[in-house]
Amino acid sequence: MREQLETLTEGNETSEGSGRNTLRYIMLGLLWARPMSGYDIKQTFERAIASYWNAGNSQIYTTLKNLHKAGLIDAEIIVQTSRPNRKVYRLTRAGEEELSRWLQEDVPERFTKDEFLAKLFFCGETSDEVALVHLRSHRESLLKQLAHMDWARREYGSRPVRRPHLLEYQLLVREYKEAVLKAGLEVTENAIARLEQRLNAPSS
Repeated sequence: MREQLETLTEGNETSEGSGRNTLRYIMLGLLWARPMSGYDIKQTFERAIASYWNAGNSQIYTTLKNLHKAGLIDAEIIVQTSRPNRKVYRLTRAGEEELSRWLQEDVPERFTKDEFLAKLFFCGETSDEVALVHLRSHRESLLKQLAHMDWARREYGSRPVRRPHLLEYQLLVREYKEAVLKAGLEVTENAIARLEQRLNAPSS
């Protein structure tokens, strides 16, 4: 038990250290594809990235500010007559070099922070009813994520493709994430069915 708990703890530390840096490279990658406003970036997160990397508005704008301060992106004010002016960001040469360097680096060992699994790990200390609540909640979360991916595919899948090579790898990421979600859903459904059968079994 102690060794397993230490593994969970070590995973959390590793994830926290790498997670703070990855968002900046995601945003450099988005701006490499095309210049964007902060609103454009938020929309892209919503339709394409949120299923595997979540970022709030404050994180996005703070990261943009830091990238601009570091000279990795430029900002241009686009004057509009009928709408509020737009601030559009684009990659600098230094930003391109930074993104290229990151893409060529080895990927570090991947650990995740997952409160659901951490709680499930200790559910043997409590009742099956408590575990069932967590499992059912997790099932709803997985179903929502799969529904979001289906929505994004229907809403944006038919748009003209400007960068087919880039799209090929974006679709690979979506395929990978969808397979992970479906596998997790299958395991969760089986666990729910097993607990429900046990709880509903007549007392001997």
